[in-house]
Amino acid sequence: MTSPIKFSGKFLIMGCLLGLAGCSVTQDFQAPEVEVKDDWRVSYDSAADMANVEWWSSFNDPTLESLIDTALKHNNDLGQATARVYELTGRYNMQNSAFYPQVGYGLSGGRSQRSLEQPYSFANSSVDRVNSSYNASLNIGWEIDVWGKLARAEEAARADVLAAEEGRQAVIMSLVSSVAVEYIDLLSLDHQLEIATQTVSERKASVELFERKIKGGQISELELAQVRSAYEQAAAQIPILELDIIHQENRLSVLVGKAPGKIDRSGSLQQLSQLELPQGLPSDLLVRRPDIRMSVQKLIAANARVGVAKTEHLPTLSLSGLLGYASDNLSNLFNGSAGLWEATAGSAGMLYTGGRIEGNVKQAEAIQQQLIYEYQAMIQTALREVDDSLSSIQKLRQLSVIQQRHVDVLEMYVEYAKSRHDAGYSRYMEVLDAERNLYTARINQTKTHRNIFASTVGMYKAMGGGWISAADELTNKEQNKQVVQ
Repeated sequence: MTSPIKFSGKFLIMGCLLGLAGCSVTQDFQAPEVEVKDDWRVSYDSAADMANVEWWSSFNDPTLESLIDTALKHNNDLGQATARVYELTGRYNMQNSAFYPQVGYGLSGGRSQRSLEQPYSFANSSVDRVNSSYNASLNIGWEIDVWGKLARAEEAARADVLAAEEGRQAVIMSLVSSVAVEYIDLLSLDHQLEIATQTVSERKASVELFERKIKGGQISELELAQVRSAYEQAAAQIPILELDIIHQENRLSVLVGKAPGKIDRSGSLQQLSQLELPQGLPSDLLVRRPDIRMSVQKLIAANARVGVAKTEHLPTLSLSGLLGYASDNLSNLFNGSAGLWEATAGSAGMLYTGGRIEGNVKQAEAIQQQLIYEYQAMIQTALREVDDSLSSIQKLRQLSVIQQRHVDVLEMYVEYAKSRHDAGYSRYMEVLDAERNLYTARINQTKTHRNIFASTVGMYKAMGGGWISAADELTNKEQNKQVVQ
């Protein structure tokens, strides 16, 4: 007769052999191919070097650096993303435990008494009516991964953790970029307010001048009304811009993890340093973007879950054992005669599920296909973002040069119009038209400068790269870790 221990050993060997054969049941992950532009290339090393720097420091604005540092330590979205990584790490540890035997223990003790009124009682015998029982046992269970189901489940759980970490890195990428753009928007509003305030001051002086002139009979009421109208029109822009600034400060405060409030500025839009960027980008550089790496990890997890779903119709093999002692006397519980053991091997599988397994496989494959399309779309979007940013910077810089020439011409136009009016050669409406055009041109020039810096930030965001790791070093990881403990 074959002993139970040898019997279990044979099953273990068989399980290992079947596990090797089971490798063919599921397929390893292969990243889908994505068409990229072969003619859109620059030096990988030069582009990668630019993508590795802490570009926000190159703007030479201490306030911007301080805001980004604060956001990386206190932003709530980043804190949630960090906690998500810890959550999935715990799930991975749970899944990984399935590879190991599960060991448990049991302890029990009790006393019972037989009834004398029952027909099977031993009322006339010498057997004691009261019985005692004590048990101590060690239970061992182990599922053999014959078909690679546990390995695929572990692969999926590990990919989920990596995807969550890449997601956290993507939050950092978006957070740093958003803080920079929001701060640039704030400086842009500051400069627009400065232009509006200067315009109001100039038109107020004109109103005061014309009020003196009308007393001397030098101008008509119509001209005074025109000057006053121009003044009020400019003055109406002040509270609008001041309100926009308050809203922008509140938005930026919340973004960096603070209560809404005033943002102190150490510079202006004109003082920001413009950064030089490459005129192209190697496509391989984009795979360093955390959102793209996250998409790859999601694909790995989905591929593994397809494998898990396909193994559901295959039988499972499990080994279990019991070691322990049982006695009716506590003092004899651990004597040799009280020992007991049991070893079993079992296999179980499904014969009919009404299409549940097939439906699960179909669902897993459909999710995988969705993620493939998402990955391809993400790569194409990244390429578009890079191309858009590079084109925007180039064209906006050209526009800025043209706008500067336009402002210079309009400034001369205003001076000529004033001279002609003072000499009596033209009506004051000509001066007002020139001033309105100059005001609009200055505002448009400010918005163009804003768009240049915003496109620069978008360029670095589109490139991804080592700057995200540099930003990650500024996050308060220890504090976030303590939150989830």
